[in-house]
Amino acid sequence: MTDTTPHEPRADGAATDAATYDVIVIGGGASGMVAGIRAARLGRRAIIVEKSPSLGRKLLASGGQRCNLSNTLTKDGFMERVGRDGRFMGPALDELGGPKLREFFHDIGVQTVVLDGFRVWPETRKSATVLKGLLDELERLGVPTMTGCEVLSTDHDGETFGVHHGGGVLRSHELVLATGGLALPKSGASGGGYGFAESFGHRITARHPAGVPVVTREDWPARLTAHTIGKAQVSVAMKKHAKVARTGDLIFTKKGLRGPVILDISRDLSPLLERYDEIPLHLNLCRGKTQEDWQSIFAEWRQGTQRPALDCFEEHLPRDVAEVLFELAGVPSTGTIQAIKGGPKDALIQTLVRTPITVTGHTGYDGAFVTRGGARLKDVDPHTLMSKIQPGLYLCGEVLDLDGPCGGFNLQWAFASGYLAGSGTGLAVE
Repeated sequence: MTDTTPHEPRADGAATDAATYDVIVIGGGASGMVAGIRAARLGRRAIIVEKSPSLGRKLLASGGQRCNLSNTLTKDGFMERVGRDGRFMGPALDELGGPKLREFFHDIGVQTVVLDGFRVWPETRKSATVLKGLLDELERLGVPTMTGCEVLSTDHDGETFGVHHGGGVLRSHELVLATGGLALPKSGASGGGYGFAESFGHRITARHPAGVPVVTREDWPARLTAHTIGKAQVSVAMKKHAKVARTGDLIFTKKGLRGPVILDISRDLSPLLERYDEIPLHLNLCRGKTQEDWQSIFAEWRQGTQRPALDCFEEHLPRDVAEVLFELAGVPSTGTIQAIKGGPKDALIQTLVRTPITVTGHTGYDGAFVTRGGARLKDVDPHTLMSKIQPGLYLCGEVLDLDGPCGGFNLQWAFASGYLAGSGTGLAVE
């Protein structure tokens, strides 16, 4: 999408000296593409600059290449699930949240479905469908893009922004930072937007991998990699951080744990790992059954016929998972259920309710889906996403210190924040 007029990029991707736009979008991911679309729909002359060879590379990888776009929560429910800073998302969600996002994609030829009552997917369950819809809309609107173009620096000369790259400089009246964060560097993420924001006076909070599998000291998870445990409860076993807890599907790996519940709680574990060498966790792999629940279950078992203990536990856990829990409790698993009583029974119940495991690390940004941390929210107006420090500068998506749990939260924020940032101060002509 280039042309050779004096006000557009040259066909070789280098900028002409006369190129001045209404808005330059740095970053061609989910936020950047939607920002470019929104700006063009408002009649603004926009250009997207992306250092990777193509747009939307991280989007292609999202959701296991299936692309969980959003979810069915209300705006208030959505913000509550994000946490303390969720209210910052409100104005962006008003513009392109929930049903409006689905309508946006429908209008560009991407049909969406909800199969579990919660997650919104493209009907094809393919992220490539979403990317094609966005690229087609950019093409239809005539938004030029410069791919394979690394921005070296940004500035403001008092009148316009300058975006300096190897081929020259582009200038614009407004600038959108949609560069993403540090997560999934193989998609082109490098965190360059943080430096650009700092050059305009923005302060950047500490950054950590989030949505990331964790590594454990114990090696028994490697024996259970065939299993996914539904509605597992995971909590930090430290008094000072006891409120850090999540519930969801858990998957065992050769080196530790993953799955939606781990990806969610990793938002809190990553910064804690910089303060502590190890993070003790408690797992409840039996859908939250309490000590009282297990006491009742054992009482029922005692009244029945003699049964092998592991046969009884198959009603609640995969057999080899139960075997591991018996080992952790120091209780033989070869006898009958009636033979487990007294101290051994109490030890087994304790292990069932609070299975101990120790996190010693995570798989880093290579395995992360999102970055926790970024440009401080207090320096950005949530109603426009314009900088309070540098007028005309807009920040969106992962550049900001705002991230959410699994379940479409982060992509929804990327799309909605890009849409709001792309609105800028232009007048609607739709």
